Amino acid sequence: MLSQIAPKDNLNWSLLLLLLFLHFCLGQEENMETTQSGPQSPPECGCRGDFGFRGYQGPPGLPGPAGIPGNHGNNGNNGLPGTEGSKGDKGDKGDLGPRGERGPQGHKGEKGYPGIPTELQVAFMASMATHFSNQNSGIIFSSVETNVGNFFDVMTGRFGAPVNGVYFFSFNMMKHEDVEEVYVYLMHNGNTVFSLFSYESKGKSDSSSNSAVLKLAKGDEVWLRMGNGALHGDHQRFSTFAGFLLFETK
Repeated sequence: MLSQIAPKDNLNWSLLLLLLFLHFCLGQEENMETTQSGPQSPPECGCRGDFGFRGYQGPPGLPGPAGIPGNHGNNGNNGLPGTEGSKGDKGDKGDLGPRGERGPQGHKGEKGYPGIPTELQVAFMASMATHFSNQNSGIIFSSVETNVGNFFDVMTGRFGAPVNGVYFFSFNMMKHEDVEEVYVYLMHNGNTVFSLFSYESKGKSDSSSNSAVLKLAKGDEVWLRMGNGALHGDHQRFSTFAGFLLFETK
């Protein structure tokens, strides 16, 4: 039946419904104005009212009871090693601790080599601190640095063998600049063992050296004999005579 109503009739019904709705809303506003002195109730039309004032914040409440402890968390990963710290100051020396108990006696060691007897401790070294020019005579040294056993005679410049044995001797010399050539001989008792020769024009120095290994009997003497020329001597000790026992013989 509604579908048979003409469009014009639909428009008339819509206008009528709109008028009724406006009349209803106006009636509600009048009722609100007449009842302002009494308790206010929210309008039934659903319109939004004015914002109210915000109240003051109240005091905090009492703390609540402690909660139940939580579960233990998982262990974390191991961290990286830290950097080495600076060296600390040296601590004070501690008190001496109590003496420990005596340990067990150790095993007896092997027998050592026999020591060198006093009569076999033989060595000497002499040097020349002043010039020497006494030709065809035994050389006397002005200084003796080593004379183990006192078998080198400082006064005569001769060495006396204390035991039968093999000995080593060496001699170093420097020519005096006032002469051109120098001859020196190493003597064993009255025999020449070796000769030293040095040549250089006057005003210049020259050096020479030689050594020998001799088998001596007890009481044999070894010394140096000046041939010709002159030897240089000063605090630098360029000319020296030395010897020592290598080993004893029967």
